[in-house]
Amino acid sequence: MRKDFTNWIFGNIGFVMFLSLLGIVYIFNAHKAEKKMRTIQELKKEVSDAKNQYHNIKSEIMYKSTESQLAKEFTDLKSNDDVPVVIKQGSS
Repeated sequence: MRKDFTNWIFGNIGFVMFLSLLGIVYIFNAHKAEKKMRTIQELKKEVSDAKNQYHNIKSEIMYKSTESQLAKEFTDLKSNDDVPVVIKQGSS
């Protein structure tokens, strides 16, 4: 019985090696896919952080560019309340 099994294994050594190779490739692909998923998750987190930073900076710039905030920043400047003068071109 044992001799028959051993002969069968050695008779099909190519098939056994092929199955072993398929197992190794399967494990390699699983590890590679997991690594890529972790990288994708890290990149998604970085993109989210960058978006939040962008929105914070944008809102800060929008707030600082309002007229009231600019007036506080430049206290030595005064506003121009004069009415603009219209210059008409003569037809002569």
